[in-house]
Amino acid sequence: MFYWKIISVMRGLGYKFFLVNGFFLLFFISCKKEMLPISEGTERAADQQLKDSIFHYYKLYSLWSDNIMSEDKALFSFTDSYASPVDLLTALKRTTPFHAGYNASIDRFSYLEDISKIGSSPDDIEVNRGFGLFVSLGAVNENFAYPIIYYAEGGSSAAQSGIRRSDVILGIDDDQDFSVPVSCESGSCKFTDEKIRQAVVNKLLAAMQQSSMRIKVRHTDGNESTKSISSTPYEVNPIIKNKVFLYPAKAIGYLALSSFEAVPEGKANRSRLNQVFDDFEQNQIRDLIFDLRYNTGGHVSTVEYMANKIIGATADRALMYKYILNTYLSQPNNLPGESFDDVNFQRRNNLNLSTVYFLVTDVTASASELLINVLRPYMNVVIIAEHNGTYGKPVGFFRQEIMGKKGLWVASFKLTNARNQTDYWDGIGGDQRNVRDYIFRDFGDAEEDMLSAALNHSLGKAGSSARASARSDRGQAVKMTRIENVNIVSQGYMRR
Repeated sequence: MFYWKIISVMRGLGYKFFLVNGFFLLFFISCKKEMLPISEGTERAADQQLKDSIFHYYKLYSLWSDNIMSEDKALFSFTDSYASPVDLLTALKRTTPFHAGYNASIDRFSYLEDISKIGSSPDDIEVNRGFGLFVSLGAVNENFAYPIIYYAEGGSSAAQSGIRRSDVILGIDDDQDFSVPVSCESGSCKFTDEKIRQAVVNKLLAAMQQSSMRIKVRHTDGNESTKSISSTPYEVNPIIKNKVFLYPAKAIGYLALSSFEAVPEGKANRSRLNQVFDDFEQNQIRDLIFDLRYNTGGHVSTVEYMANKIIGATADRALMYKYILNTYLSQPNNLPGESFDDVNFQRRNNLNLSTVYFLVTDVTASASELLINVLRPYMNVVIIAEHNGTYGKPVGFFRQEIMGKKGLWVASFKLTNARNQTDYWDGIGGDQRNVRDYIFRDFGDAEEDMLSAALNHSLGKAGSSARASARSDRGQAVKMTRIENVNIVSQGYMRR
């Protein structure tokens, strides 16, 4: 099973068992356990064997294995020079080529997980734990900023309670003071008291460690409500919002997806997505807007499913993607039961799309980038970016279990599209850049900046407000000013 995901240890300010790094093509395999060759008569303690094995497998699987020293008698002195497995892995990653784009070694992706705590079964990857809340700070007027919910993950207690993007947090439990003073001028705001800002952030982070909370929010219609939510395990519903915008000239589909969860036959996620695309076909949409602004990745098989639901008739059976492998993985049967064969499109739709729009931010990564990349050779793709483009994760890996203690994920291969485009280490650039991610309007609101930009482009109305008869209702939103570059509370959301 192939999987591609950005690591998210505290995703949504709650613990998420999607422990996957970077833009990783994580594919779970059951492969023969190889024992590290140890010289006869050599005795190594368990912690030494663990570090020796990390070196061995990193050398075996790394896409840049030629840069790594050989396994000779110097191996033990090298691994013993590092205090911990993490320190050793950090040193190994530093042996990979330097990448100027992020001013570091190119392998910023490989990582270790503690499988003794989360379990060794890949089935854990389908379960998230937490409140499912993603929070920023934004100015609600010229004097004060408050925590703003910019995303409540589907399936979570927060989402089920009715909390949604654009809700303003007024209080948590008995604490009703979450305001932060700001000074605003010409539409730009700054914090005026850093101590108060940090105190509010600390209170939010502390609240997210609780097992439950009562959260008071103000909705965009001005009404206030108090919700009781719990930090519990939940199965993700990745569909944030879907609708069809009906204009006189054309119908435009919209789908906001939080992650590329597995879509096996007979399961809820596949059924939900089939219904979405059935609705698109029934309304004969001509353009599709794919909102991936917070989508950090998921299963490659789901990317294939999505691509086959979008691709046009002329590209049916054409190449979707192929692998670029390291030397070891290029040899047949080194990973029994796994295939690195080319993958071709198998069209599963009756759409006739003119353009596919992608709404992205600098956390859009992995499987999201793969979907964009495989469609580019065959379709008119337009990328609307909050900043410059996507995150940049063109490598994949799989988990190697070591001694029942650690799971080692080594960046081992790349996927390339039909044009051999693969080296987007610094992200896939946007066609329209610096388009504000306006968190004060809900997903699917035609007046939200990023969605509006896509609608306007589709309708040929640059700079105008897109209005339509939408198939799902939306509330009235109050326009507020967003504080840029200082607003991410969920500091553990993405590890780089």
